[in-house]
Amino acid sequence: MERIHEFKILNAYSSLFYDDRPYAIISGGRGSGKSTQVAVYFIMKLFGDEFFRGMISRYTSRSVKMSIYRDIIDLLELFGLSQYVIIKGEEIINKLNDNMIITHSFKLSDATQSAKGKGLASITHAIIDEAQELPSEEEYIKVIDTLRTKGVERKIFVVFNPGSKRHWIFKRWFINDVHHPNPKWNSTHIFIHTTYKDNIENLDPSKVLEWDMAEVNDNAYYKHHILGEFRDSVQGQIYTDFKVGKPDPSIDYERVIGLDWGFANDQLAVVETLKKNNNVYVKELVYSIDLRISSLANILKDYGITKKDIIIADSAEPRSIDALSEYGFTVLPAYKGSVNYGIEKIKELTVYMDPSSENLHAEVDLYAWNPLNDKPIKKHDHLLDAMRYALVVDGPTNEYAVMGPKKSYAYGR
Repeated sequence: MERIHEFKILNAYSSLFYDDRPYAIISGGRGSGKSTQVAVYFIMKLFGDEFFRGMISRYTSRSVKMSIYRDIIDLLELFGLSQYVIIKGEEIINKLNDNMIITHSFKLSDATQSAKGKGLASITHAIIDEAQELPSEEEYIKVIDTLRTKGVERKIFVVFNPGSKRHWIFKRWFINDVHHPNPKWNSTHIFIHTTYKDNIENLDPSKVLEWDMAEVNDNAYYKHHILGEFRDSVQGQIYTDFKVGKPDPSIDYERVIGLDWGFANDQLAVVETLKKNNNVYVKELVYSIDLRISSLANILKDYGITKKDIIIADSAEPRSIDALSEYGFTVLPAYKGSVNYGIEKIKELTVYMDPSSENLHAEVDLYAWNPLNDKPIKKHDHLLDAMRYALVVDGPTNEYAVMGPKKSYAYGR
């Protein structure tokens, strides 16, 4: 006897099935059901009569298989549909109609990315899962611009957990909060936001009670994590007093450049710091993945950086330091010492962020203490590490100096 499993589409998601607008911006908090609802939509399309090429995309290749892709595989088993599909590596192929679901990740080396990107033009439906992981709006636009199949239904679902209001997602689509999308997108976008209260019949009553109690016991946690509201800044934020401003062009500042190398797929980050007395102005110069030393050198020259300027770079990459030095720059290894001590020294300064340094603003909002210990969480720190190298250096006496005399940078030679 064939197994029959009933599944109810939540009312909030009904528009996915009848609304012709191509974009759906889908957000929610804990237990809101958003991933399962979108996964079921993809399964229905996979077994439908129309041509369907679905893509599930996430920022890293390591995380993509732990996303909605995993939910789809589990639901195929639950619905008794596994026998009708072929799960081959990163693809799910319907044996009955050749419809297909593939995976895609943003954060890959150039060679892998180009190989994976060849088939994106035939995609009809895409899920950008955990979209808050994308560091920039450009990454998102670059992918959706490749989805151009003609003569078929085209749908793009952006699924995310709301984060900081400084994030590009909030700036692109929302005004004030998650309940007020920018009306300029109404002609092409559906906006769906759900909470556990919309999905309550599918949840354990004890967990529902726990979340209800959180409203009183920890309202900030309840609003952000449970209800999925945007936050003004991360909990445990480390730098809370940074200001926004530009340096006075009539003042002669001491300039030092900070550089954090991008390991593997991490961002290479460069900042310019200008200091006068206790005031420091920080500007983001470079924030890029897979940047060659030759390209970095050209960018630095474009910013007017010469041999006279001091560049303090992450000492973990001595070969990269030597390679950049060959282009005529003065590059010295950072004596990193205690990160916590360095943070405290930064906090003694009045720091102004350049208003155009979007990634720097985002890192400041998201850079936070680990609640399990007294150390920073190792995330959202590339530009901030570069800033710390430039402003706080550990000399041969193991004592920190903050933008001290030029001789403070002469060690290691």
